[in-house]
Amino acid sequence: MAVISIASSFGAGASVVARHVGTRLGWQVVNRAIPVQVAQRLSRPLEEALAHDERTESGLGSLFSRWAIWLAPMAGGELPPEALAREDIFKAQTEEVIRGLAERSNAVVVGRAAAFVLGDRPDALHVRLDGPLEARVRQAMAALGMSEDEARNALSQTDRARSLYVRHFYHHDWADPSVYHLIINSTALPLETCTKLVLEAAETRFRASPQSSDYR
Repeated sequence: MAVISIASSFGAGASVVARHVGTRLGWQVVNRAIPVQVAQRLSRPLEEALAHDERTESGLGSLFSRWAIWLAPMAGGELPPEALAREDIFKAQTEEVIRGLAERSNAVVVGRAAAFVLGDRPDALHVRLDGPLEARVRQAMAALGMSEDEARNALSQTDRARSLYVRHFYHHDWADPSVYHLIINSTALPLETCTKLVLEAAETRFRASPQSSDYR
């Protein structure tokens, strides 16, 4: 089995590229299904899982934004334990879902720090989409029908939240190029071209990996 993880800064088109890659390969694309599975595992309402999800505006990213002051040097760069006790539980379950996907099926996973969860497994390809801030603002406006102010605000909040999430839980820089096998400026290239680059990278990586012998 094999997994392609696609991380991106806001406005870089990860959901679109993931959908196209999944369609071309005939693989499942896992995005919103992750909080559903987490809710089922914990026997909690879906709304509660969404409230702790890394990719939702009202989720863990908002919690990090609300507690961002605690990341100042005077607080030692740590968040109060009581603020994250429940988040640790949801994070652990999210990791189990992602690892289970890697073991049982071919999948394209969007976000959820999957590159950090799976690490340098030979049956995983980690992709990051990014681009200059202004270009991502324009791309988000066109794709999501946002005003410029809405796109700038969403970009700032989302990128900061995801960066803090990875820094806190994985003690790593979210954008560290050493974590990813392929990094693409998806604002300079059409998303269809980005899709082709991901498919070519997957072909090369998985054909050479015995662990991903089911890749096709």
